[in-house]
Amino acid sequence: MQNKTKSIIAAIAAAAFMTAAYYLPAETFLAAFAGGLFLIPASIFVYMMQSVASA
Repeated sequence: MQNKTKSIIAAIAAAAFMTAAYYLPAETFLAAFAGGLFLIPASIFVYMMQSVASA
């Protein structure tokens, strides 16, 4: 049941992003690009901290 809920939430988020990209293409690209610039290093940092904490 939990995976079904995650799938529904992911589908809604994807539909919202596609709708935003259709109506506001430049702004959506900039938001996705800036989000990627932040999220990729943040996820690497969290992964490294998790590895250090478990050692």
